[in-house]
Amino acid sequence: MKKYILIFASLILVSCSFDNKSGIWNDASNIPLETKDGNSINTSKSSRRYEDVVTKKQIFDREINVSDLSNIKLDPPTIINDWLERYGSKLNNTSNFSYSGNKILLSKSSKLSRDTSDKNVIFYNNNIISYDHNGKIFIFSLNSKKKIFEYNFYKKNFKNLKKKIYLTVNKNILYVADNLGYIYAINLQTKSITWAKFYGIPFRSNIKIVDGQILLANQDNLVYSINLKNGDKNWEFATNLTFLKSDFENNFAVDVISKNLFFLNTSGELYSINYSNKNINWILNFKSSSLAGDTNLFLSHPITIKNENVFVATKKVLLNINLITGIRNWVFSSNLLLKPIITNNNVYLISKNNLLICLEIKTGEVLWSKNINKSLNKKQIDKIKDFQDFKMVNNKINIYTKNGYLLSFNFTNGNLENINKISKNGISSEVFFYKENMYLVDHRSRLLKFN
Repeated sequence: MKKYILIFASLILVSCSFDNKSGIWNDASNIPLETKDGNSINTSKSSRRYEDVVTKKQIFDREINVSDLSNIKLDPPTIINDWLERYGSKLNNTSNFSYSGNKILLSKSSKLSRDTSDKNVIFYNNNIISYDHNGKIFIFSLNSKKKIFEYNFYKKNFKNLKKKIYLTVNKNILYVADNLGYIYAINLQTKSITWAKFYGIPFRSNIKIVDGQILLANQDNLVYSINLKNGDKNWEFATNLTFLKSDFENNFAVDVISKNLFFLNTSGELYSINYSNKNINWILNFKSSSLAGDTNLFLSHPITIKNENVFVATKKVLLNINLITGIRNWVFSSNLLLKPIITNNNVYLISKNNLLICLEIKTGEVLWSKNINKSLNKKQIDKIKDFQDFKMVNNKINIYTKNGYLLSFNFTNGNLENINKISKNGISSEVFFYKENMYLVDHRSRLLKFN
């Protein structure tokens, strides 16, 4: 924290210039600290409820054969025409991707950047929008197979600082927040900055845009509503702060029907906040000092909304919570490896003990579970190594490995159907599906496109 205080204090003293020709800052160091007093969220009229939702249960670790197929049904495959934010939708969930399915490599780009792991990637207007380790925003054209735009907001004083950037697109405007405390908007048509603000504390969450406002949080678990047009603060809300930092980042999901924002912070608290009337609906606490081995370090996968349920996948349990009341429907104890797949009837999980598991969404009952390693021979186990991503594609459960393998399983019983190596240089990114093509980035930072 002292490091960040010294860095940001020095920013106030530094001068910069503005390029009137391009409308882009040559240096971000003189953007003033945002001091406008936004309206704080109203807690006095809200119904607040804290509940310790974690219970001490034995981790699930056995195989179960399917006995009844009537409760196993999927949503139809979805064609993705735009991927405008992290996790692809306001609900953080796409349950079944549509893909042409040929697994034929169509193209391989030149090196995109030095580091592409765990990057926020946007697919918009047949372009990919992302950034490199220096914080340079770039647009890669899928049609011309080359970069068509690059812009670095950071000059001079920020050159040696590693950037973590969060992106989203709305109506041809790219919104960018970073781990230095800046948020700015780029018009993708004119390629110019429309506004930029400095909020002083590093941002640390995905971004949601609803009803003309940007919703995001900083590393101190402070939630902001920011005006979409000018970057001014509408309101803010402070949640519980944790001083222990982990790889887990604050996470948002939004239900636009109820106008509720769901915020899971690094302290292990889930907030339901009505972003229209600015009232808290409920609060749940996912940490218990009574649990053996419990610490102040909270770890979780991104939250997901499906129908009227919110799913929270910590490193120890998966919880199904009623979206309106905050009441727990069920809890399933498992060391989850990747973000679960939530379909209309079922939940699919991969555990750290190599179990592929199918649950019934209403009850949390295990319908079947398979040990993945038992479907492979020793040579295959040695080759595939660690899992990188996990998606439902064309009604198949696809697991992608860091060594570039694709394992495809039957969704009704978990049987392995195919295993193929699709990338000679492995997979370092999330696997994306856009206009029924498959995209991934290999360990040489090259974009691979498959039909």
